[in-house]
Amino acid sequence: MRPPRRAGLLLAAGALVLSACGPPTSGRPVADLWQELCAGCHAADGSGVRARRGLDPGVDLRRSEMIRRNDRGLVFQRIARGYAAMPGFGHKLPQGDLEMLTQFVMQLPRE
Repeated sequence: MRPPRRAGLLLAAGALVLSACGPPTSGRPVADLWQELCAGCHAADGSGVRARRGLDPGVDLRRSEMIRRNDRGLVFQRIARGYAAMPGFGHKLPQGDLEMLTQFVMQLPRE
């Protein structure tokens, strides 16, 4: 009965490999990406840099309607393509980094 056991091990190994697959990333921690690309406008906690809040209240992500609605797709799209004064990063970051930043934004504290 060795063949079924071997097949089971191969299936388990294959599942493990596939679970590690996902969109490519730069390998950089999401906190570093946020600090470099986002915190200059949105602040470290998502509250928005005070000087920018007066010009564009949308920089305060804690009050963002799209985040309150848990609209992950729209958040991803805004990060990738940009919106209004915000630049897009889809041309600059791999898919996995865009997804990590989206998740980071969705977990920011809310008011």
